[in-house]
Amino acid sequence: MLFRSLKIEKKITFFFLSLTCLCSQTIKEYSGNIIGLDAEVFQRDCPDGVDSCLYVCSNGIQNPCQPENIYSIAVDTLGGTENSLGSRFRIYFPWEHEGLNANKFRVTASWPALSPTAVFAWGDYAYFDVIGNAALPGTVQGSIWYGSDCQDSLGNIGSEDCVELVGHFCFAPGDTLNWPEYMDQSIANDVCNACWVSFPAWNSYDDYPYSDPLLSPDNCDAFDHCHIDPPDSINCGIGFLDGEDTSLVKIDDYPLPVKYDFLRVAPNPFNPVTTIEYTVIKKDNVVINIYSIRGDLLDSFKINQAPVGSHFVNWNAETMPSGVYFVHAMIGLDASIKKITLIK
Repeated sequence: MLFRSLKIEKKITFFFLSLTCLCSQTIKEYSGNIIGLDAEVFQRDCPDGVDSCLYVCSNGIQNPCQPENIYSIAVDTLGGTENSLGSRFRIYFPWEHEGLNANKFRVTASWPALSPTAVFAWGDYAYFDVIGNAALPGTVQGSIWYGSDCQDSLGNIGSEDCVELVGHFCFAPGDTLNWPEYMDQSIANDVCNACWVSFPAWNSYDDYPYSDPLLSPDNCDAFDHCHIDPPDSINCGIGFLDGEDTSLVKIDDYPLPVKYDFLRVAPNPFNPVTTIEYTVIKKDNVVINIYSIRGDLLDSFKINQAPVGSHFVNWNAETMPSGVYFVHAMIGLDASIKKITLIK
């Protein structure tokens, strides 16, 4: 491989946004300059801490690039470090495309299922990481712009003089049996396509300036899996797109047993204190994290070797603004998420 020594920007600007739709699904987004790494200093070509490196989009031939695989990814238990094996994938795009160098990027990922990183350049590739964050079906869209100064005066990524490469990816974080039943826990016959999960990471592609109609994802009337709290108007989950004729299937005729949920939060909505109750059925470590809707970690409770039984902690949001928050709890390898609302 030929290594290209890239000048590291003295000022590196990238933006973090979080978008919310009516179905309470959130998208975590990074966009901005591609960060150059000096090949003589950094050796980043699929390090041991990365569970899998995906080169399926690295030649830039398919656009959009959308592998049919559903990639199983573990839930990160070490706070986004590279030491939690199985929880971190690296996705590669070409550094050069149509004679142009990678210049700007936008990466979006389903939150809280997945967490993306910024895009880096090293050697012949531009790449970003995807980290498993919670046991929910998740998708990722990577958009790399090639050219010079692929950003307009308003800060919008893209340009009529630049070329965009897009990649779509589907991930199954954690044990699918830990997904809520309404999301559909079976992925045995799944294919990654535009209809794999409701409100995918590429759902808002057409809303961006400079989006290419030829790269737009398909519109779907039904989805194989649901994401968080879908409205009744969205057909998704069990009975939809399961490789069977669902025209005569009535979901209510085949109820699944409800899996016991160890996490409860009340009151909800609350102001300003709510109680987080968790039940331990086998002595184990407990970690409870509270996130903002932007994905920022606000508070954390860690209990080493919690005894069997029901326990609780109180969270005081007196200094927080009104809005939606997420409580993410792990007992051993089991995870649960609750959406809570602070109303002042």
